[in-house]
Amino acid sequence: MPIITLTTDFGTKDHFVGAVKGSIYKELKEVRVVDISHHITPFSVTETAYILKNSYKHFPAGTIHIVGVDSEISVENRPIAIQMDGQYFICCDNGILSMITNEINPEKIVEITIQNTAENNFAILGVFIKVACHIARGGMLDVIGKQISDIKKIFEIQPRVNEEQNQIAGSIIYIDNFGNVNSNISKSVFHSVGKGRAFEITARNYKFTKIYEKYNDVVDFSIPAGKRQDDGKRLALFNSADFLEISIYRSNLKTVGGATSLLGLNYRDNITVRFI
Repeated sequence: MPIITLTTDFGTKDHFVGAVKGSIYKELKEVRVVDISHHITPFSVTETAYILKNSYKHFPAGTIHIVGVDSEISVENRPIAIQMDGQYFICCDNGILSMITNEINPEKIVEITIQNTAENNFAILGVFIKVACHIARGGMLDVIGKQISDIKKIFEIQPRVNEEQNQIAGSIIYIDNFGNVNSNISKSVFHSVGKGRAFEITARNYKFTKIYEKYNDVVDFSIPAGKRQDDGKRLALFNSADFLEISIYRSNLKTVGGATSLLGLNYRDNITVRFI
């Protein structure tokens, strides 16, 4: 059974997600629809890129990903479909896929030329679903559009490396549900530039000279639990997606707080690594 995933900024309060799912099943009954996220910050292409990059690889080959963020079709926001890394992606050409294409070359890219068949300008209903179901039936990309060679790229997704100054200049590109701030500095870039040297990570007025393997490594388990004060400790680590993250141990935005609130770190703030 084919799998179609949905990643949108629609939220779950309104009817949009239900309408999309209903339209998919109306077009193709034998399909499995999986929600990746519907709580992307509205129109945040960078946040979408981060979530999609770190989720798609866990799906089987042949999975079709519909991305409904900044998805209103226009002359400057053309609809595209990409075959890449054994999977398919349908979205607007706004840079969302550049975090993946920076590492993996697409096998095929087409600009979708089929017309919107919905009664409104809701592109995900009129175009994206039609294309996704066409692919799910075994259809070829050439049928639904014309082949192109390049797509838009988001350059802020990539950190700036200055090897002469022994420095990586990155930024915060995602804040998760726990208030942890995730940078665009990958583990591979960190080790490639650092070559095992000592380092200093700077985020606003805070500095870190150690990267932990996991969150509870900040806990001294030799101290009895009742005497420890571990909650609220700040730390740096590479998260499960292998990106440098600044965190608060056992953070909770409703009680203890998270790195974004306690340390004042926000989207697009700078994070710098200097090697010594």
